[in-house]
Amino acid sequence: MKKLNKEKIKHFDAIARGLDTISLMGPSYLQIKEIHQKLLNKGYEVSEKTVTRDLKTLSNLFPQHVFMQDESRPYGFKLPEGSKKISGMSPDEAICLQLAYQYLNPLLPNRTLEPIAPYLKEAETVLNMNASKRMRNWKKKVLTIHEGFNLQPAKIKKEIMPILHSALWNGSMIKATYKSAQSKTAKKYLLHPVGIVHRGRVSYLICSFENHIENFSYLPLHRFSSMTKLTEYSAHKGKDVKEVAEIVGFPVSAKKMKVKLKFSKSSGGHAPGNHLKESPISKNQKITETNDGFLIVEDEVDDILEFRWWIRAFGDTVEVMKPKSLRKEFAEMSKRMSSQYE
Repeated sequence: MKKLNKEKIKHFDAIARGLDTISLMGPSYLQIKEIHQKLLNKGYEVSEKTVTRDLKTLSNLFPQHVFMQDESRPYGFKLPEGSKKISGMSPDEAICLQLAYQYLNPLLPNRTLEPIAPYLKEAETVLNMNASKRMRNWKKKVLTIHEGFNLQPAKIKKEIMPILHSALWNGSMIKATYKSAQSKTAKKYLLHPVGIVHRGRVSYLICSFENHIENFSYLPLHRFSSMTKLTEYSAHKGKDVKEVAEIVGFPVSAKKMKVKLKFSKSSGGHAPGNHLKESPISKNQKITETNDGFLIVEDEVDDILEFRWWIRAFGDTVEVMKPKSLRKEFAEMSKRMSSQYE
């Protein structure tokens, strides 16, 4: 296979840059500085002077895609009236992205979806210009309702996510000001990031402290007041966050436990635990119904606090039968609750 010489690579890069520049054109004017920054964000190493030259050339060669407002400075560029936006995104992909955003937005903390904001804007433009009315209205026909009692998302400072994303991308250490839930004052720390875990309405940084690299901690991002990316590499630069993400589930022990739960009989048309027939705990779940109408559910689960919280949500309609240690926990908790309501 022939290797491309530097001139050909440079030529192809210019073509790709031109196509990406055209794809940035929309119904609103963009100034050269804005377009230059967007191209830098896409990974092009190009000067503002080159971008200016590209835009003037593109507006001459492709006036149906790039319109230049040159009556006053700074110059503005946009998609001409009546023209359709050139985009690599199809109408099907655009509506899929909008529905995905509609689903994820209520689940994730603020600012976690900001990186896809430009794509959402492009999706809206693509649908308005290229899609049928039926497709544009499709999102009105699909609704996501999240089960459970939903809390408001924890608020993360605006500058935290971009800095953290950049540090993780480069595998860098960070210097941060963080206030723990138990502390009244914030402190500065040197941290070795592993990755980010989004858990419901709170996002966590999985990391190690400078003097305890072998120990992993999870720090809620909304408790950071400042953050700086350092030039030093993180000790966990190549580590997969999935390898240590289980700490966010509030583990009680590293071992799994075999559980046996007894759900109450059906009453008033409602059978507690009956939904586990259709949405099992795992693929290995075993569920049986006794002759007197109780449901017995058996499975092996992670020994974490979240599993206990899930059981507690059923109140007195479930009984922990095994393991004995877990049954004892719930018996003691039941006694404490009973005394509180006397």
